[in-house]
Amino acid sequence: MDKNKFRVLVTGSNLVSAAVAKLESIGATVELMSGKITAERLLKEIAQSPTHAILMRGNPPITAAVLEAAPALRVIAKHGVGVDSVDVEAATKRGVLVMVAGDANAPAVAEMTMGFVLALSREMMRFDAVARSGQWNRERDHGTELRGRTLGLVGFGRIGRRVAELARCFGVHVIAFSRSPMSIDAKLAHKAESLESLLAEADIVSLHCPLDSTTRGMMDRRAFGLMKPGAMFINTARGALVDETALAEALTSGHLRGAALDALVNEPPAPDDPLLSAPNLILTPHNAGITFGAVERMGENAAENIVAVLFGGSVDPLNVVNRSLLETQPK
Repeated sequence: MDKNKFRVLVTGSNLVSAAVAKLESIGATVELMSGKITAERLLKEIAQSPTHAILMRGNPPITAAVLEAAPALRVIAKHGVGVDSVDVEAATKRGVLVMVAGDANAPAVAEMTMGFVLALSREMMRFDAVARSGQWNRERDHGTELRGRTLGLVGFGRIGRRVAELARCFGVHVIAFSRSPMSIDAKLAHKAESLESLLAEADIVSLHCPLDSTTRGMMDRRAFGLMKPGAMFINTARGALVDETALAEALTSGHLRGAALDALVNEPPAPDDPLLSAPNLILTPHNAGITFGAVERMGENAAENIVAVLFGGSVDPLNVVNRSLLETQPK
């Protein structure tokens, strides 16, 4: 087999050794990008030599300009599942497959989501502060049990399904709303007729939907106003799904009992971001899907996706975002 047959550009400074080995096994040259990666730098890097695959580990986004500069490009493989940083329409027009890393990080995100559910319900952050201050009033400080409560999942893909599986172990009633209603497993969740009905019924609302033009800012003042007084809100998906000013207002007014966010519109937030002063809010630095195991699986799955496309292997259609292109792929 000829070596250096393919060039795979990784928009990150590292990739697990197993993933590198998979790519090199088909004669690919794996090039890592360290340091700050700007759009200009990415375009310059692509222009140096034909690039057959991009393995996305982060910024910058893959725009129409990047695609135009890479005529040899055949696949964009995400080291994860979110594709809002890829111009999927432009990729589709150029015949470039856009692929995600399957359910590689689904267990990690689902576990973090349930961690948030437990932390908010049992008020762990507040109780930690109380205990550290020397207070010890067990009769006054109470949390809320999960059993019998209603968890509303907005989106029911791989992550939403795993959250439902975990939540049911706690005796939680799960309802779900999805733009693909057939994806909702009736054994795990009751199908909500609309987003509005889910917001009105759920004690806890958790987002697990992709970010696109129809979902951007979906959780606005009206949406938070539809939620039950004292309800809780969780977002482990994408920050731009949420109007953060509206969320801060709902927390400050006491309409919402608490919230937990793993993704923000601006990461990291500015020092004067109103969310930072909102009460009963847990923030984590967009690492819900990052565990040692998840990083290994995401790297290997992304590499497997690239190998399948470049080497003519079997492409998993569930990992393909622009599935209309599968009909044009060589058998």
